[in-house]
Amino acid sequence: MKIGLVSDTHGDYKSWEKAFRFLKECDIILHAGDVLYHGPRNPLPEGYDPKKLAEAINSCEISILIAEGNCDAYVDQMVINVPITPYVFTVIEGKKIMVNHGHLLTDEEIEKLILRYSLDYFIVGHTHIPVVKKIGKCTLINPGSTSLSKREDKINSIGFVEIEKDRAYVINLENGEKIID
Repeated sequence: MKIGLVSDTHGDYKSWEKAFRFLKECDIILHAGDVLYHGPRNPLPEGYDPKKLAEAINSCEISILIAEGNCDAYVDQMVINVPITPYVFTVIEGKKIMVNHGHLLTDEEIEKLILRYSLDYFIVGHTHIPVVKKIGKCTLINPGSTSLSKREDKINSIGFVEIEKDRAYVINLENGEKIID
């Protein structure tokens, strides 16, 4: 089972197309929020076309689960036919996975959720900076942003979880090379 991890697409259809080159081999896609709107503090993404991105998500043949981000609004649910919820909790091949945008959670609150639900993976977004780290037995993953990277090198990224290998990593959206393993 291969899980694709996406966050902070911010309405950028062109970056979704780039990401989908890699995501199309996944069994499911988990999106950690900020789907359509770019937000008032972010620049307008180069490929900004939220209507086209909504259509791509709606027509995607791979199941997508979406956690609500701070830039997501009620109106987004009117054009996206996938539920957008504050938390996504799922069990895939016996692994407990939670997805939340992360903008309202402190590190301490994340650790409490990990312990309370005995999570194997916790997926967050918001910072636009990719992270893969262990917190106890849980792997915390931020796949970064597909369109508005806040890394120094401005690399846009997505992540993956390979359940059988108990492995999580993040790749450069331009060339597919791993940037965090």
